[in-house]
Amino acid sequence: MFFQKSWHVIFVLICISIVIFMGISEYKAKEAQIHVQKEISSGKLSQQELHSNGILVLCYHRVSYSNKDLSTKIALDLSNNEQLHEYTVSKGQLKRQVEYLQKHDVRIISVQKAISLIRSNQPLKHKYVVFTFDDVDRTVVDNVKPLFHEMGNLPFTVFVVTGNTGRYDNGTELATWKVLKEIIGQKNVTLGVHTNDMHYLSGNTPALKVKGNYHKFVKDYYKSEKVFKEHIGHKTPFFAYPYGEGTPREQRFLAQHGMYTFSLQNGIIQQGQDLSQPLPRTMIDSKAWNQIVKKWVEAK
Repeated sequence: MFFQKSWHVIFVLICISIVIFMGISEYKAKEAQIHVQKEISSGKLSQQELHSNGILVLCYHRVSYSNKDLSTKIALDLSNNEQLHEYTVSKGQLKRQVEYLQKHDVRIISVQKAISLIRSNQPLKHKYVVFTFDDVDRTVVDNVKPLFHEMGNLPFTVFVVTGNTGRYDNGTELATWKVLKEIIGQKNVTLGVHTNDMHYLSGNTPALKVKGNYHKFVKDYYKSEKVFKEHIGHKTPFFAYPYGEGTPREQRFLAQHGMYTFSLQNGIIQQGQDLSQPLPRTMIDSKAWNQIVKKWVEAK
């Protein structure tokens, strides 16, 4: 009788544990979905932008060796982070995108060249693209670096969360400082920052948008600058907002410290672009590629 009652208790505890586990899993899935919604680029290109020369900055995250790559499939299956599903492009897809741009005479330039063109305040006579990659996981190192080297040593920029290097995050392995130093040793690779430890949501709001977080942001900025300089030997003037946005006060601070900042607002950089404000940037998935990039490239 005692054993029978014990098994009943154990069974009830197991059922409760399963319910709790399922609840936590569902909560994490919802949080991951919110994470994705916040990182989608917003806004449409105006007709004037659509039919103009200028600079389009592209944002990527994970670049798998192939869509059928076993490690990629395992990561996607195990992770609740919908961003891995939405924003993972294969190396083959990225190659075809680069070839498409080259076929249509779009010039792929470095972020430094883009800043130089903006500062010249001259009419832009061509269509230009800047490639950027956020978070910098191992797939960028293993797949983007050799691909861009093979295709003519194409320039690209990576934005690193300085306090997260070397960690595993939602199914992705972030690059270590040792690896980061190796890739920026390659010509045409630029390293920027993505905060030190403020790439997260607080009550479904990006940390940099939370009222009262300004002083925390300032402390985080100086920490990221210190960590970056310790490992790379100098500071960087390039900053990408986590989730694409911050506050006007934070932007003024960054501009006063000589930083060029990037949002996730769709747009074409043109003559007269204000460098004291965040530069537009488009996060790439199949929808954005077709509705933003291809429409702009093919518009007359």
